[in-house]
Amino acid sequence: MLPSFIFVAAFVMMQSYHFAAHAFSLSPRSLPIPNILSGVFTTKTFTYTHLECNGQLWQVNCGDTALSVVVDPLASQLDFGIPWGYRANKRSLSEQATIDLICRAKPSHCLLTMGLDDHTHLPTINQLRERMPELKYIVAPSAEKKLVDSGVDAAMVTVLKHGQSCDLIRGASVIATPGALVGPPWQERENGFLLQLNCNNQNDDGLSIYYEPHNDVVLNDVQKMNLHADIVITPVTKQSLPSQAPEFGQFTLVYGGERALEIAEKLKARIVIPLGNGVLDTEGPLATLVQASGHVQEFEQLLNERNEKERSLKRKYAKEVRLERSEPGVPLKVSII
Repeated sequence: MLPSFIFVAAFVMMQSYHFAAHAFSLSPRSLPIPNILSGVFTTKTFTYTHLECNGQLWQVNCGDTALSVVVDPLASQLDFGIPWGYRANKRSLSEQATIDLICRAKPSHCLLTMGLDDHTHLPTINQLRERMPELKYIVAPSAEKKLVDSGVDAAMVTVLKHGQSCDLIRGASVIATPGALVGPPWQERENGFLLQLNCNNQNDDGLSIYYEPHNDVVLNDVQKMNLHADIVITPVTKQSLPSQAPEFGQFTLVYGGERALEIAEKLKARIVIPLGNGVLDTEGPLATLVQASGHVQEFEQLLNERNEKERSLKRKYAKEVRLERSEPGVPLKVSII
């Protein structure tokens, strides 16, 4: 009995192997079974480190492509040039710790979504220039003059208008999307960014990460660009001013969880990472003007309700969205299958 069993098992394994080889148009003699699987499934990981405020580190591995970028970094006090009226300091990471974290990650590029100080913070940029003179900058138009006037070599700065893209390294590119309106209605909107990696694998869709710091996105614009993101990094806490006014009389600086969910759904995202860009220690008379509402727990409830509706449709593959939380200075590693 035992020899017969071994013979049958061996026969079944051989037939399965030949079937798999035929299905993937591969020769069973030229490629072992493990390589068949590696040609279909690519290892894709995204390591996200929140540097507080809008600052982030992105470290991405996708097949043979590896990339490290820093986004909207802030290391020291934020005061928008009016320290008498507003001062904001980070709660967890010191100035030196922030700079060290960035430098250890060895980013090749710095993405700047806006020219405002909480995105293009010159004291931080100047420190990075000293430590990493080869760092290149991909920026919104509003940040270009500010950088160059501060001493950044214009040759190291690439300006992207909405819809424009550029390659960072082989297999990785970034595209600028319409972002926040931070001035009068006729002013050009700032940028969001979509980072795309193709993983050097024709059988794989690659990996894409989207970030816009205010959730101030015209959803039709996103739809027209036919964009997709596996991961969306977004604030989920609404910030409005003046805080003393009733809600209908307030101006929204940063939109909250409901808009974040709409953006994630438009982009067909699989993962949302909340950005705690309003979690700062603030001082000064102007600091009291901003009102925050909503938090991660409320957004998680929204997400759970949305996923429950998705499951109720009983599709073969439920399109659920996963929440991933991060802590300042602590790398969050996310795997995409």
